[in-house]
Formats: sequence, structure tokens, C-alpha cells
Amino acid sequence: MIREIEIPRNEFVDTLANPGKVSGFVSPAEDYAQKRLHIAQRLVNDPINTFYFEADDDQMRYFGIRKGSIIVVDKSVNVKSGMLVVCCVDEEWLTRKLCIRGNSQFLCINDNFEACLNITGRQITIFGAVTWTCLPHSN
Repeated sequence: MIREIEIPRNEFVDTLANPGKVSGFVSPAEDYAQKRLHIAQRLVNDPINTFYFEADDDQMRYFGIRKGSIIVVDKSVNVKSGMLVVCCVDEEWLTRKLCIRGNSQFLCINDNFEACLNITGRQITIFGAVTWTCLPHSN
């Protein structure tokens, strides 16, 4: 089932209030015009702090991220336990689920703690929180 999404005008993306009336007359086909969906309006809350990455392996397939997936990352989101994050550990950039249990911190590729990397006490850089993933369909 699909539904039409009502998206408010974003002046950052839509610079013209009504692009159909720029020429000075109304098009006879205006009654049949459809609203444009700018995918960025749906996926991005903070354009300045949003970045896009492409997954280069299937390690996060448990969370629906496969090789070739586009990962949307927002640096302005306050990261907390249970969120997917993009981070740098030992000079390697990773996408993982951040899990905090008591004083221990883990980076996980699924919900099984046997496959987690214990990062307690280690210096890591969390770039931001994963807010969306876009998975291409194979042919």
C-alpha cells in the first residue's frame, strides 16, 4: 500500500515558491500537476550535519545494511546505546550498533554479544548516528 506524503516546502531545496508560475501565466496542465517529492526532505533533518556513506561489505546485514547500501548519518543526533553509529576504531571506519551495559561499551554487528567488539576504555571517534539506510534492489 502506498500513500501520498504531504511534505512542507523547504526553502533550502525549493527556492521558488511556485515554479509553475514563473513564466507569468498558469499552465493549462496545472490541474494535473503532481507534487514533487525531494527525497532529502524525507531523509534529512539537518542538512549541514548530514553525510552519506556507501557500505563496502555485508557485515551489518543483520540490520539491513548490505554492500552498496547508502548510509545516511546525522552528526547532530545525540548518540546513545542501541543506535547504529559510524565510528573510527584504530584508524578503521566502521558502522556498528553501540551497546552500553553498565560501565562497558561494545560495538556490535548483531544483537548477539558474542560478535561484539569491547571498546571499554579505548579511544574511539563517533562520527554520527545512522538515521536511514537505502538499499539498492539487485536486477
